[in-house]
Amino acid sequence: MTKDASLPTALMTTLPNGLRVVTQKISAMQSAAIGIRIDSSTRNEADDCGGASHFIEHLLFKGTEKRTADRIMEDFNALGARANAYTSQEEVFYYATSLASTIPATFEILADMFVNSTLPEEEVEKERGVVLQEISMNHDNPTRFVYHQFHKGFWKDHPIGKPILGTAVSITSIPRDRLMQHKKENYLAKATIVSAAGNVEHDEIVALADRLLSGLGTGELPRIAPGSTWSNALAENIHYQRPMEQTQFYMGYTIPPAGSEQRHLLTILNQILGGGMSSRLFREVRERRSLAYSVYSQAASYSDTAGLLIYAGTSADRAQEAIDVCHGEVRRFCNEMIDADTINAAKEQIRCKRLMALDDCETQVRRLSNTTSLFGAPEQVADSLEAVAAVTADEIIAMAKSLFSDAVPRVESIGPGDGPGLPN
Repeated sequence: MTKDASLPTALMTTLPNGLRVVTQKISAMQSAAIGIRIDSSTRNEADDCGGASHFIEHLLFKGTEKRTADRIMEDFNALGARANAYTSQEEVFYYATSLASTIPATFEILADMFVNSTLPEEEVEKERGVVLQEISMNHDNPTRFVYHQFHKGFWKDHPIGKPILGTAVSITSIPRDRLMQHKKENYLAKATIVSAAGNVEHDEIVALADRLLSGLGTGELPRIAPGSTWSNALAENIHYQRPMEQTQFYMGYTIPPAGSEQRHLLTILNQILGGGMSSRLFREVRERRSLAYSVYSQAASYSDTAGLLIYAGTSADRAQEAIDVCHGEVRRFCNEMIDADTINAAKEQIRCKRLMALDDCETQVRRLSNTTSLFGAPEQVADSLEAVAAVTADEIIAMAKSLFSDAVPRVESIGPGDGPGLPN
């Protein structure tokens, strides 16, 4: 396959302090997005500050040395910009979208938050209550609850398994000074990636980053790693009894981590398995057997570990059947050839999704920062499409056999009664 020369190219510059700046210009767009990623999050939290990364994410919007919380939002609003942030197990990402012409001013506000937040005491106490309500909300939502419980169990004894939000106990007990210390130790230049996408000029973003983020610390980021003999907690099932109409479950299998050379094979396998209305899970579980309204698969991928997860919600009396069918569809990759129409359709779905995502600046700044973090440089769109196109059915089958032939997944469920067990 010949690379499409019309696709945008990502550029990267590393500043003297180690901060990386990545941009992807699309001249025809009116808008642009800019993000600041810190390559430290939940997995790097010490025992006495569980949930600190997410707590700090909230607090960075609550005031800097020259802006109050209200002023931050007013300044974004005056530019017509939309700002947000999220916390995952391995990153905290602050980003904003605006007209391309106002990206410098938008970036200045984000950078002020990132470097100069004061974490005002009164705001810490108010936001502590907000985070506690977020924890309660996730507990009350059965889908979120069972996902978080599954994640904690699947990655038991791995730093990835720590809850992003922390716990009610940890959030209640973290003092402001400990939050400030955590931020100082983790918000370092070498762990920071600035990404911009849309109608932006690379050199302009580099110059802005050099000026606006010069106040970041220059130490080395501490990283918590699992024990050398760690492995996913598989072949276990746990049921959380709750009076509900449905039984909802997650089941999961070990797969190679996010930066693996097999990532393109896994992307296609996941698309065929549970990536939409033409997927095997949708057709077999929903269309043919009427077992569930919602069923899908996803790859939960991190730098040193990953899982292939399947979710479904079904009636209590058919939950075991649904689990057996889902497991059968995974095992099917080990025993049955993938026909040309199926693999070609999956590749086209992935290709179109990635090309259409070029119109979404927010998606692009996340992709640029994610791939830069994983590989040390941004993955070019043309390269990723070429790699997907080159995958063969034989390669997917060989990989599936190595991963799933003897695998017994982990299953966690929530709903009435005693719940389902492991797949038969």
